Amino acid sequence: MRDAKLIDLPVDEIDTSRVRVTPLHDKAVEIIKASVEEVGAIRDPIHVRKAKDGYQLIDGRHRLEAARQLGHETISAKVWECTLDQARLMEADANVSFTHMQPLDLALSLAARKDMYEALHPETARGTAGALARHGLQLTNLSFADFVGDLLGLSTRQIQRIVAAGAALSSDQARWLRAAPKPPTMSDLQAISKITDDAERAKVCIALSNGEAGTVNAARKAYRQGDVEPAPKDPVEDGFQALMKAWTRAPMAARRRFLDHMSEDIEQMGWDRDE
Repeated sequence: MRDAKLIDLPVDEIDTSRVRVTPLHDKAVEIIKASVEEVGAIRDPIHVRKAKDGYQLIDGRHRLEAARQLGHETISAKVWECTLDQARLMEADANVSFTHMQPLDLALSLAARKDMYEALHPETARGTAGALARHGLQLTNLSFADFVGDLLGLSTRQIQRIVAAGAALSSDQARWLRAAPKPPTMSDLQAISKITDDAERAKVCIALSNGEAGTVNAARKAYRQGDVEPAPKDPVEDGFQALMKAWTRAPMAARRRFLDHMSEDIEQMGWDRDE
């Protein structure tokens, strides 16, 4: 990855269409706009990736939106020449550094960062690190949980639980929980991650989202007593779970071959979807 160049970019030429881990927060945009009106400028540059067809946003979504709403034609940006995985890792790093993040956003960001970290450092993945270390081939001694634990001042076990909570949620379940009148706590998310039945997990998230239940335990009790109908089968979720099972069972050489074979499709799907 080459060092970034600091330049002024036209606001309208920066691609923000890729689906991101955390949503845009209107309150954060208003805070930035108020600061700009007081000091006269956006203090920190955004970060973008140089792509074949332009510039893709990595970090600074709220600063960019504030610039747009304020009518700025350009914005200061650091332009990185990097791979797709490196860009995603940088985005996840920026997300986990936000001290104001809700538990749901933190869990989702850490789960996403774990995937990118292990994609860039496959020798740190569970089951791989020990084998490589025995043969003197391991490039880094830090697992993802160790790395982020040091970063955030949390224990390895705490990071593992947070990651598991985020990884257990489908995109629909995360969306339902984000709409809940009472934001889920980390304990709530960890309790949801332990629900092995997909239909029950979905209905628990829906019950919390629409206020039918105030706690995970209350939602699970209602589900078991038949007070709610089982959630319909989700073909997207079923397909995702099938792919994940095949991926986790495949040897590392097969995973790398798959990624090489599907790299163009993966990049197209990852960066060209509408937000």
